[in-house]
Amino acid sequence: MIRIDTIHVKEFRGIRNLTLEFKGQNFAACGPNGTGKSGIVDAIEFALTGNISRLAGAGTGGLSVKAHGPHVDSRNKPGAASVTIDVTLPGLGNKKARIRRSVKSASAPEITPADKDVIAAFESVNLHPEFVLSRRELIRYVLSEPGQRAKEVQSLLRLDDVEKLRAVLQKIANNAAKDLAGLERAENDAVTNLLAALDTAQLTRKSVLDAVNPHRALLGLAPLPELDANTSLKDGLTAIAASGASRVPKTQAAADLATLKEAVQALQADTFKQACSTASFNAAELGKDADSLTGLSREALLKSALDLYDGTACPVCDTPFEPTVFKGHLAARLAHLDDVSKRRAALEAELKPILDRLHAAGTALNIMIDYASLLSPRIDASELTKFRTVLRGRYEQLQKLLPLEDTRAILAAVHIVPDLEPTMIAFDATIGAIPEPTRQDTARDFLVLAQERLEHYRTARLKLAAGKLRAERATKVSSTYGTVTTAALERIYKEVEAAFASYYRKINEDDESSFTAKLMPSIGKLGFDVDFYGRGHFPPGAYHSEGHQDGMGLCLYLALMNHLLGMNFTFAVLDDVLMSVDAGHRRQVCALLKDRFPNTQFIFTTHDEIWLRHMKSEGLIRSRNFAHFRTWTVDFGPTEWDDRDVWAELEVYVAKNDVRGAAALLRHYLEHFAKEACDRLRASVEFRGDAQFMLGELLPRATSTLGDLLKKAKVAAHSWNQKDVVERITAIETAFGQAKTKTGYENWQINTAVHFNEWADLKNQDFAPVVEAFRTFTGAFACETCNEMLFVVPDRGKKEALRCGCGAFNFNLLQKGS
Repeated sequence: MIRIDTIHVKEFRGIRNLTLEFKGQNFAACGPNGTGKSGIVDAIEFALTGNISRLAGAGTGGLSVKAHGPHVDSRNKPGAASVTIDVTLPGLGNKKARIRRSVKSASAPEITPADKDVIAAFESVNLHPEFVLSRRELIRYVLSEPGQRAKEVQSLLRLDDVEKLRAVLQKIANNAAKDLAGLERAENDAVTNLLAALDTAQLTRKSVLDAVNPHRALLGLAPLPELDANTSLKDGLTAIAASGASRVPKTQAAADLATLKEAVQALQADTFKQACSTASFNAAELGKDADSLTGLSREALLKSALDLYDGTACPVCDTPFEPTVFKGHLAARLAHLDDVSKRRAALEAELKPILDRLHAAGTALNIMIDYASLLSPRIDASELTKFRTVLRGRYEQLQKLLPLEDTRAILAAVHIVPDLEPTMIAFDATIGAIPEPTRQDTARDFLVLAQERLEHYRTARLKLAAGKLRAERATKVSSTYGTVTTAALERIYKEVEAAFASYYRKINEDDESSFTAKLMPSIGKLGFDVDFYGRGHFPPGAYHSEGHQDGMGLCLYLALMNHLLGMNFTFAVLDDVLMSVDAGHRRQVCALLKDRFPNTQFIFTTHDEIWLRHMKSEGLIRSRNFAHFRTWTVDFGPTEWDDRDVWAELEVYVAKNDVRGAAALLRHYLEHFAKEACDRLRASVEFRGDAQFMLGELLPRATSTLGDLLKKAKVAAHSWNQKDVVERITAIETAFGQAKTKTGYENWQINTAVHFNEWADLKNQDFAPVVEAFRTFTGAFACETCNEMLFVVPDRGKKEALRCGCGAFNFNLLQKGS
């Protein structure tokens, strides 16, 4: 991936114009809430991906990058809002590159140099927007439901396509299994029609040959000795085949017409009407019981869910389920509806003969409709076609059963048949007009029709066989894919699990050195249990504190990213992710990030100055590689604690005679300065449990500590006979003493400025010397060359040297022989 060297933000989000030097190293942005830290995170994400996460997703309404990415004063000038990032590309031999993206052309960043490898590197970053981690995302991994966690983790690991393909394969298998019912019905209908044409009761090779060969003998054709898949029952009728295809066999057509008449009469028979009436009455009785009606609806819903289940999630509520669990769950629910199921089964048993009558009538209609276009003259079968559609609707409703009111309405009208008499008469007349066939004609017609229906049967049988094979293969493929991918996911999660537990033990080695965890993948789910002090494994939110949960979220994120990117995990933004982790564990977090991820550049944001100091003292953040924001305004954006800016701002206050504003800013700056000075000089300050130190406690300690360090450095220089160093330190001590005297802690103006007493009595001419005195005083704590505040090394243990960042200020604190 990348390392960020510099970022320049202009008219973007809450930032007007800001440049930060990351130097390819870890960097921290610290400041109170509302001072612009999130704007930096948004800027990084936007420059590298073109998106802003906090403007997308649930709860964001109509927010968008285009409308709300620019600063509010530039909302109509998206071209003015831009972010430019200079990076180092470790994977390309530390090649330097730049990406600039404006809101106006968010999808088309400017990349320099526009080399293929550079563009590919930025595209790789774009594929991993998870490099930004906020506490919202962090907790999402830990406390979310197993199904949602699986989606989040698999998306991060780029495994979501695995689940998508699993669902597709399961759906194919389910559909293939469902298709079998229609294919089986088609084969049964083909068998019925073939048996009718052969005028035989059984479908065997012998029965077919016994029915066909006598007709072949009448035509002087050789008997068929065998019947296989390629046998033609009309073999030898080559001269007749062409004309026979369009002829209607008179005898068979008359028989089929008679079948239709019988089927229609059966629908109008009193016995059929009585059966419908009885079924309607029982349906009404079942509907009177509200509990039974609710149970029927629920049972129907559960059965539909079972039919529609795709092997991954419930089709009703989208809750992920393993197949065995889902089917077992629904079976248990259906068991509670046993009484309703029995009453429904009884009603369905009553409806079956009614359905059979409707099916028989539909089949007879199909045959006669096919004849209509073959007869001469052609028969208008539109009334038959309409009636077939009506029968199909009645059949489907009775099969569904629910709603019961619709079923009862069908039962009340199912015996009603439209006036088909004119159509029947037309069929009678046309079929009757067909010349009476000779025995040879009858034999020919028999063989032609038998062959046609045999071919229909063969086709239906082949389709059924193909359907069974397809269903079998689809089931096997789905099952095999599920088994293989589950095993692969288990291996991946085992690796992530081991890394996660190792990281967590690192940051909690004081009391959870034996910590273990369990990532438990299953279809559509990812269970996550953690050890709780040897008492068992439980969900993270069960017993662990919020701070521990934050730590777990970070460790899981690091484990996932490390597995996903390995050595390419060179960059991450951690946006205020450890708010609830205590001080002791924060030091361990610093050690974890520093020791385990030495090649990763971390960009931190935090509102907690103590956390920033931990990062600095533990060496996670080097030197001045941080930005400390003090304020934010809509007009100017975030303001850093920068000496030059502070003194310039104070001069403006004094010039305007706004002493109250100047004194407030001076005190605020001195509070920041005193904390930094005490931290860098390792000043001893009386401990406070709430970490709320007063300026009067910090500034004197910083002052006395610097004086002591200069004295100690001069003694050490004497011991080493470094006269030039002694002279230099003496000069520094003199200047420092003069600056200290000018501030005059006992002076009432200074006391007023520091303690906010009676500001209204001060005039600008009184307060200007105060500002200048403190400016000189604070400058004495910094190197004249690099302007960096002095610091003691090492940051723990025996103090060895007093230094600055550039090395121009480097005084030994150890005497010769010590």
